[in-house]
Amino acid sequence: MSNSDGFRVSPDSLLTAAQQTQRVAADLAAATEKLRSRVLGAGSPWGGDEMGTVFASVYTEGTHLGLEVLGVLAQHLQDTASSLAQMSENTQATNEANAAGFDQLYRP
Repeated sequence: MSNSDGFRVSPDSLLTAAQQTQRVAADLAAATEKLRSRVLGAGSPWGGDEMGTVFASVYTEGTHLGLEVLGVLAQHLQDTASSLAQMSENTQATNEANAAGFDQLYRP
C-alpha cells in the first residue's frame, strides 16, 4: 500500500520490524533482569545507621519502581512486535485477496 507522498507498507517490512522489535524487547528484558540481580543482590553498602537506613528505604523503593517500569517497557515492546507481526499477516492476506479479485475481473 502506498500514497503519493511515498509512504509504503509491505508485509516483509512489517515482519522485519516485528522481528527487530522482538529482539529489542528480549534484550531489554534480559538487561533488566541482569540489573535487578546486580542492584538488589548487592546487599546494603550504605550501612545500618540512621542515615544509611533512610537512604536504603528511598533507594530500594526507587530501584523497585525503576525495574518495574523497565519490565513494563519490555512487555510493551513485545506487544508491539506481536502487533506488527499480525499487521504483516493481515496485509499479506489483503494483498492476496485483492490480487485474486483482480484475477477474477480480468479472466477471459
